[in-house]
Amino acid sequence: MEKVTFVLVGAGRAGMVHGRNLVHYIPEGELKAVVDVDAAKAQEAAGELGVRWYTSFDEALEKENFDAVCIASLTFTHRDIVEKAAGAKKHIFCEKPLAQNLEEALAMKRAVEAAGVKFQIGFMRRYDPEIRRAWEMVQEGLIGDLVLVKSTGRGPGLPPAWIWDRARSGGMLAEVSSHDIDAVLWFVQKKPERVFMEAKNFKSPEARTQFPDFYDHYLLTMAFLDGPFGVVDGGCPVGYAYDARMEILGTKGMIRVGETEGRGPVLYTPEKKAIRDTQAGWALRFKDGYLEELKAFIRAVLAGTAPTPSLEDGLRVVRVVEAGHESLALGQPVAIKEW
Repeated sequence: MEKVTFVLVGAGRAGMVHGRNLVHYIPEGELKAVVDVDAAKAQEAAGELGVRWYTSFDEALEKENFDAVCIASLTFTHRDIVEKAAGAKKHIFCEKPLAQNLEEALAMKRAVEAAGVKFQIGFMRRYDPEIRRAWEMVQEGLIGDLVLVKSTGRGPGLPPAWIWDRARSGGMLAEVSSHDIDAVLWFVQKKPERVFMEAKNFKSPEARTQFPDFYDHYLLTMAFLDGPFGVVDGGCPVGYAYDARMEILGTKGMIRVGETEGRGPVLYTPEKKAIRDTQAGWALRFKDGYLEELKAFIRAVLAGTAPTPSLEDGLRVVRVVEAGHESLALGQPVAIKEW
């Protein structure tokens, strides 16, 4: 096999990032078709990408000859697509979060293991050059033993309405901050003993009207046995920027990675002000990460090696999310037993 051929499921913003990367920037990958339940969106995406289009994954499975599926559809569709892809012996790249709840995540794990196919979860921050270098610095011992790993993830606008429904999306903690949870776990490399979550709705009364348990800002802390503190600080909408930063404190130093400022020019005015655009969105901030994670998945398929981050990594984030929501409901820390 010289190339890995793909069907893309989901022609939304994340799906099109992957689709464009496959078509324009990854010669070892080839996109054969795009699937979206919205026919107009599927047709438009296929026209841009120069591939065929379908409105159901079943039809793509029947009519296309391909090696792998790239799943970028809504969270509550992941299980069905993963089970069908695994049943057809297709390798699977799946966007985060893995699933809307633990039951679905475990069912997906069983399907993938039974089929023996490759699976990679889309935690692209592991492939972002800045964050990856920070991780390497920790592995090299440059800041000593870890004391605190904090990941901030805030979005400028309120997410789509389907995310307000925790039963369909896994909630804001899953949809917005899966990356942050995984980043903390990746740096610490240990099982959290317990988690504690607090959350409030400061800016989204319309969402709270429909879903009383909706929150738009939250803090999640993780306590690691004989290890550091882990903190996830999340919120949407914040308005001022797309804000994705990490702070890693050690016994011999500290690392900061990420910034809210954009990479454009700085305007200095007669009023002695410096004006610079902030980060506009995730697609530009993590452009390199999205490209490199898909390249890594393709290399793993071609070489027959295990992709990373794995389905198990996705499952662990789901466990933390569920424990976080249990903690929120109880108003107290919750122990994590299974890992």
